[in-house]
Amino acid sequence: MGGTRFVGRAIVDALSGDHEVSVLNRATRPLWDRRLTQVVADRTDAGQMRRALGGAFYDAVVDVSGTEPVHVSNVIRALPRGDGLRYVYISSAAVYNRLSADPPFAEEDRADGDAIWDGYGEAKAACETLLRDAFPSGALTILRPPYVYGPHNAEQREQFLWARMISGRPVLVPGDGGTRIQFIDARALARIVVTACEGRLVPDVYNVGEHATYSFLEYLRILARVAEVTPRLEMVTDTSISPRDYFPFRDVELTLEVSRLAAAGVTEGLPLTEGLAETLAWFRRYGDLKHVPAP
Repeated sequence: MGGTRFVGRAIVDALSGDHEVSVLNRATRPLWDRRLTQVVADRTDAGQMRRALGGAFYDAVVDVSGTEPVHVSNVIRALPRGDGLRYVYISSAAVYNRLSADPPFAEEDRADGDAIWDGYGEAKAACETLLRDAFPSGALTILRPPYVYGPHNAEQREQFLWARMISGRPVLVPGDGGTRIQFIDARALARIVVTACEGRLVPDVYNVGEHATYSFLEYLRILARVAEVTPRLEMVTDTSISPRDYFPFRDVELTLEVSRLAAAGVTEGLPLTEGLAETLAWFRRYGDLKHVPAP
């Protein structure tokens, strides 16, 4: 569900080589692969979802676009429960509540959402709760990624920063640049989803991300090295200015403990430098690295 933009497209590409894949969305974007089957429905419309899913039986459902409880409740009501159905939900590290735990967050930490994400974390947490109530533990896998990057990324993150660096403009950095964040390549996340769909990952809740974490400055220097430029970095100490007005990340640590996934036998994906190099090559060929000013 989803499947034509960023993370969803990476997952569809990873699955379509060896599996029969249907893509459920509103059909606002054309499918790029003739092997895919288009299923048209608006997830907010219960009637459309019943008509789209009522007569179909799937081995696995991958839910990329469930960002509001109504999205998930409509699927739960419409989806036939065949024997052995696996449900894989792409959640978010935004579900962790930093009022009760400090990063790096573990899967057991309180996960009812964090207000700093403007409602997104609370909504994702509510979706998780609905799915746990609807599916037995052996059928549901919840994946919680931190920041995701890679080809087709629609969020102005790595490409915004590259565009500034390549055009010789300064990159404004919140505070002292020491805030730590964590990443996963969309293609690495997609491979984990395939593992779950094929039953090679024990259904559970998993943080998914590269083991390494990076300060803002470390991340920016990797971006610059990949682009073969010398970055102009200017620190912003004026706390009256929101970092999101000039920087593509909130100035809060977002790191996860990912040992549960490693213990399950799933190896981490591309190291950040390698993944970013492939991402930059994709953007230079297909994307847009034109500088767009921040607010």
